[in-house]
Amino acid sequence: MIAALVLAAGLGTRMRASKPLLDVGGTPSLARVLAAIDGADVDHVIVVLGRDADLIANRVDLSRTHVVRNSEPEAGLASSLALGLTALPPSSSGVLVFHADMPFIQSATVRAVRRLAEDGARIAAPRFGELRGFPVYFSRACLAPLAETLSGDSGGRRFIERNPHCLELVDVSDSGCIRDLDSPEDLTPCEKEATWTTCA
Repeated sequence: MIAALVLAAGLGTRMRASKPLLDVGGTPSLARVLAAIDGADVDHVIVVLGRDADLIANRVDLSRTHVVRNSEPEAGLASSLALGLTALPPSSSGVLVFHADMPFIQSATVRAVRRLAEDGARIAAPRFGELRGFPVYFSRACLAPLAETLSGDSGGRRFIERNPHCLELVDVSDSGCIRDLDSPEDLTPCEKEATWTTCA
């Protein structure tokens, strides 16, 4: 079984709001990420929340997820990733890592990365143009050494840079795999106001 891990504990300082709850076409960003995961038939989903956990739980359906709370989100993204990794079920063969502020990821992209994982990739990710995107897959064999490299806001980047021979990429036409929301200006008027089907 391949699990999904969604990092949603960031402080949202630049956004000046909770990024998981950012309204994108009438739906919270986190809800859109979860919908993309569900559309790719990933059964086990872990969501790491921070100080706004209760607010998020009131606005996003988390009933089909396992929620982990990061009480010290100021420690950086790596702290949330480390907590999420410890929550993975023993039966999982690996994990797909997502960010809650990337609401434009498509289910087809998730499925493409998952296929690489099922074919034996140790690390896998989508590529849009010249850029590596999300979700990033780490096999079970990678998790312990990955955890040893985590610090600050680096996430899994340091581990990937140390193990480029393990990385397999799949080219996708989904710009949502590289696009995150760091400030309100990152949303176009269409994305703020129109429906998802119109703007996706």
